[in-house]
Amino acid sequence: MANRKNNKGGNSKLHGKHYNCPNYVLNAIGNAVKTYETLKKEDINNNKPTEGYKRAKGILEKKEIEYKQMKRIKNWFDNFEGDHKDIEYRLNGGKTMHNWIDSTLNKETLALKGPKKIKSETGLSNQFIKQHEKDNNKVNKHTLKMKIPKISKDIGGQVWRGKPVYEEILRMQNLIIYESKI
Repeated sequence: MANRKNNKGGNSKLHGKHYNCPNYVLNAIGNAVKTYETLKKEDINNNKPTEGYKRAKGILEKKEIEYKQMKRIKNWFDNFEGDHKDIEYRLNGGKTMHNWIDSTLNKETLALKGPKKIKSETGLSNQFIKQHEKDNNKVNKHTLKMKIPKISKDIGGQVWRGKPVYEEILRMQNLIIYESKI
């Protein structure tokens, strides 16, 4: 049985997507529906349909399954604790449906995750974060920092403050000589 790795719920990009049901899955569901209908005719007291019967009939009519429905079926299989010979299990498609849903959902999520992973490995950042636009109207004091230019080379100010200009000139000369030697 296929296991999905790192499954954390539905994917918004897959919502609304429909998947064509393969013939082998339709055959498994069709056989279960026929068996259920013959058993139902024998049991006269059973007025309420078994869980999964309406869903199975809908799948057989449409021959496709929506993503949301696949997630519900997968959840049902994951939480099912009964016998695999039960009619409910077979109406949901049995092991055939369970394996097909697991592999299909796994392929779809990996198809969405793969390009993002490649982009993040090549150096692009924030590939797994949803796209959003920043609200520039909200500015707080801590994010706004004004950089004041350093005025240590302000010779006029230094003369006014009493620092001799020639010390700064000598420091500049030493810096130029040092830089030219490298």
